[in-house]
Amino acid sequence: MIIKLLSPFFTMLLPRFNFWGWVTRRSAPPQKLNVVGIIVQFLGSVRLAVPLLGTIAFLLIGATFYESRVGSATVQQLIYKSPWFGALMFLLAVNLGVSTALRYPWRGARKIGFALTHIGLIVIIAGSAAVIHLNTEGMLLVRTDSGPNTEIRVEGDSLEVIAPDQSRQQTDVLIRPNGRVWPRKVGELSLLGYSDRTLKTVSFVDTASVENLAVKLQLSSDRMGQTLEQWLAIAPAAYQKSDLGPAHLDLVHASDDTALGEILTPPVPNAGEWGTLKLTFKGKTLELDVKKALRTPTQLQPGTTLEITQVWPDFRMMDNNQPGTASPQFRNPALQVLVQQGDRQASWYVFGNPEFQPITSGTADGSLELSYLAPPSLPTDYFRVIVAPDGALYYATQSSQGFNSGELVPGQTIQPGWADFKIQLAQVIDHAAIQRTFEPMRGESMRAVAPSLQAEGMPALHIATPDGTDRWIPWGEPTALETPAGTYYTAFGPKRLGLPFSVALNDFIVERNEGSESVAMWTSDVTLHDFSIQQDHRRKVWMNHPTWFKGWKLAQASWNPGDLNQSTLQLKREPWWVTALTWGGSLLVVFGIGLLFYGRAVMMQLKTWRLQSFGLNIWGLNHGRSNPQDSPQLAGGSPVVGQPLESPKLAEPDLAIATDS
Repeated sequence: MIIKLLSPFFTMLLPRFNFWGWVTRRSAPPQKLNVVGIIVQFLGSVRLAVPLLGTIAFLLIGATFYESRVGSATVQQLIYKSPWFGALMFLLAVNLGVSTALRYPWRGARKIGFALTHIGLIVIIAGSAAVIHLNTEGMLLVRTDSGPNTEIRVEGDSLEVIAPDQSRQQTDVLIRPNGRVWPRKVGELSLLGYSDRTLKTVSFVDTASVENLAVKLQLSSDRMGQTLEQWLAIAPAAYQKSDLGPAHLDLVHASDDTALGEILTPPVPNAGEWGTLKLTFKGKTLELDVKKALRTPTQLQPGTTLEITQVWPDFRMMDNNQPGTASPQFRNPALQVLVQQGDRQASWYVFGNPEFQPITSGTADGSLELSYLAPPSLPTDYFRVIVAPDGALYYATQSSQGFNSGELVPGQTIQPGWADFKIQLAQVIDHAAIQRTFEPMRGESMRAVAPSLQAEGMPALHIATPDGTDRWIPWGEPTALETPAGTYYTAFGPKRLGLPFSVALNDFIVERNEGSESVAMWTSDVTLHDFSIQQDHRRKVWMNHPTWFKGWKLAQASWNPGDLNQSTLQLKREPWWVTALTWGGSLLVVFGIGLLFYGRAVMMQLKTWRLQSFGLNIWGLNHGRSNPQDSPQLAGGSPVVGQPLESPKLAEPDLAIATDS
């Protein structure tokens, strides 16, 4: 009954249905055979292929735009590696395979080309599935001044959890654009969501077993409509000072009353101190006071003079690409020194920062060495909390409006002279323990935070412990979660994959074009250590010249022009049979399409050539001539195409045989 009801539907869907011969020859009931044949015909029909290809094309186009928003790792998990997309591709392969089988036997060039093309597409689909699920690709950072690296950074994030019973669990974390994450649970921890911008807040609680002073300062500005809270503490040392733009907050401990008095007294800077220029010339050392020697030539030897021509207290490259100073304070000082040797002249740029080497232009004497000992930088805007030897608290503040100091008590309002800012001592903790928390920046909290802090927002994962407490754990920072059942140790960060060998960078070689500073090529000289046989292999990798080792391809990815001790390699693993599938399928498709469109013409041409050759041989035998040039039907030694050969002994059956062959 059901078959009779469905028969009109299949008849309408496939009006030209033609059952397989092997189906009609079976002795099974006709209704069952007809339904099986209809289903088989539909699986290999164009009516299935066209909407299926349209759906897949639409999904691939959408996935391309979606990938630009969320990244390839998310698209891989949500689309390419999903069961429903795999089912679509499998159905397409079935459609291609059944369509090819229905046209068997494949006689003639067109049918053979059709079959080869479809088989090649099936092979490509199989190879693509293998690439998606079996291919591994990642980046490896190696340095000459560090040890070998055994892990690559692959795309995506992972979460590692160590439970109180010391059981360890690690899983990949898939982050959706709306902040939802998968999986929803890792061990006993629940994953609630994700935020790409969270604000790190630090506070101190009175739970430490040792004495550790911490103070909380409250800064407010009526003009800006903001109130900020900032902690200062003796330990950790990083919290002894804090920078708020041009202003500085710090906490110091006075060792005795004399030191306390010096801190509470206005500083008296040496207004004439600009630092010292130290020079070494042909074994002799000389020190020049910068302020006294400015624009005054100093003779180093007969015919050689040195002159300090410019001083930049706070060196910057200005908008016009010319050197200048950002402020009169000696924060980043630099000098310009002119050296004259006869008719030769060299200009030196010497920096107070010892990490910056001097820059020279012109013809420089190799025996001359210059270094700049800059004056100490005096803070101009600061608020300092001082702990006296007896534990009392004092303050000292410096601004453009002057210096001020005194005793610091809770609730007291102090105006440091920074616009309309006011500072109050909000809390004092004698046994302070640090506590770090992360909160997402949304809505009003986002607008209340300074734009510079918004840009520094940290990605974090929102999780809940078994007792119901929820916490945000930052990306790249191991975090301990205290619960009544014990401590959970978590690490949310980049996904890494271990290698069966180690990679060590011996040297990074940069070759430059002759006569210029432009880079011609860069090469990584690496040592690959095989753990299985404890053997080293030395290789060189440069652009477009990778090397292979234990099934992995190592290619040069990038380099850092400012740090030639570093190199970034791209590592990729793909089984050889996967590569064979993709290449083999592509060759089958190309050959099949060529045979499909040009096979018949080529076969006709071959038949024509064989027919002509066969006709010439028969004519020569009947007339006793072995040389085809003697044939009256030849022009220039070639038969006239389309003109029959006049041979009374060329029988009709022979022509038919020649044509069929």
